[in-house]
Amino acid sequence: MGIGTRKTLIALTLGLLCAHAISVIEFRSTSLGPLLSDLTQLTLGVLLIPLTCLTACRSRNVGRHYWRLTSLAYSLWVVAQALATYQDRTGSTYLIHLTGFLFSFWFVPLGMVLFLDPELDAGGLDYRAFVDLIQGLLFLATAYFYFFLLSSSSSSVTDLASELRLPYLACHSLIAGAFLLRGWIAQVTVARKFLHRIGLFLLFSCGVDVLYYYGPGKNLQTGDWFDLLWSILLIIPLLITIGWNEVEPSTMEDNPRASAHNQLATQAFTLLFPALILVMAAQIARPRPAFAALVLVASFACSSARLLLTQKRLLAAQAALRREATHDGLTSVWNHTGILGILDRELVRAQRSGTFLGVMMIDVDSFKAINDTYGHAIGDAVLRGLTKEIGEVLRSYDSLGRYGGEEFLVVSPGCGLAESHELAERVRAHVAAKAITLKDGEVPVTVSIGVTASGALSSAEQLLQEADSALYQAKSSGRNRVQLSEQRTHPEVTRKVFSAHSNG
Repeated sequence: MGIGTRKTLIALTLGLLCAHAISVIEFRSTSLGPLLSDLTQLTLGVLLIPLTCLTACRSRNVGRHYWRLTSLAYSLWVVAQALATYQDRTGSTYLIHLTGFLFSFWFVPLGMVLFLDPELDAGGLDYRAFVDLIQGLLFLATAYFYFFLLSSSSSSVTDLASELRLPYLACHSLIAGAFLLRGWIAQVTVARKFLHRIGLFLLFSCGVDVLYYYGPGKNLQTGDWFDLLWSILLIIPLLITIGWNEVEPSTMEDNPRASAHNQLATQAFTLLFPALILVMAAQIARPRPAFAALVLVASFACSSARLLLTQKRLLAAQAALRREATHDGLTSVWNHTGILGILDRELVRAQRSGTFLGVMMIDVDSFKAINDTYGHAIGDAVLRGLTKEIGEVLRSYDSLGRYGGEEFLVVSPGCGLAESHELAERVRAHVAAKAITLKDGEVPVTVSIGVTASGALSSAEQLLQEADSALYQAKSSGRNRVQLSEQRTHPEVTRKVFSAHSNG
């Protein structure tokens, strides 16, 4: 939003406030006064909806969700104001409780902001958000029943029964305080900025309600001077929206402890609506026990579902972390630590069962030339394509890992030197026969492979050294070839290799 547009919107907003003040002064004692007052406030509310939607569109990550909920909240307020305007003009009381309910609890969608993780990205809403929505609807249903259907003294569109005003103000203040506390805890700049401003606004709104119920606005009618305070309550979010910085950073500092505290706070604030439902249901239980029980069971079900979804998300995150710790980020095969762990385990199993374990060290021939000729991005794509080609030849129980750079390690259970040589030759031939297919063409690739196999007393370090030595010989002998380890002296291994070469 440009500076000129902002200045125009601010001028329009202040102009509407001045027009409202003039209408109060000139027409407060006439029938036109209430109508002008209602229409001015309705105009301010209608103006808020597209502005909050536009702010959501230009915001990023969690800020986008914040402003969408704000737009929903003020849409409810506009509906309430339209109904109130109609009722003031026609004298209809058909929807009087619904209008009062919307006026009193239009801010509940804003309360759902407390349930959102400030680190959330723009597309990050999951099923927990729908559970939170159901919890919010349960809160609205319970509040409607408690504050309106059980009240017999509510006589106008915006009035609550006198005995319910203090509980309502306490509920309103609690939500405003929760916003301020959540903003204080939040580590993300956008979240802190939004939560603090909306929290202060809700606190001011609660103060205006106090003045209306217990102060100078107690016996005033629509169109009187107190309506200017209601208009100011609309102008404040308008100014917040107009002045919102669309380039505000929305990232959080890399602080694991702060992130953990943020996650804990997010889960804690989801208990706000269930706690309020519990308090109201305790009061409703006297005249309507069945309804109170139904609401409590539904709220408990929502809380339990959210807990299970959170646990599922934590398990998925743990699985992702475990995979990230053991797999290579570029090629998605086992990383250095992961493949060495497999080598250790398979070697112990082979020695315990008296079988062999084949080990292949694979190196991409002239990989530096590929990077120099095509660029490092193509080089990375070649490594990804190469792992795919190698995987097509290996058996399902063989393990492929990136040992480092352009070197790969293959662990083949049950393979002696002869079987490992045969498997390595198939890998070499398959890679040499098929160029790596990329988006912009094909890149010919060959590999050199050093092969060894375990003996009765082999260690992982020894096998790696033998495979690496054989790989060095393969590259020194012209590349694109398989080289057997010359250090294998175990009789069974030697016999198998001799037999394989004789059959060849």
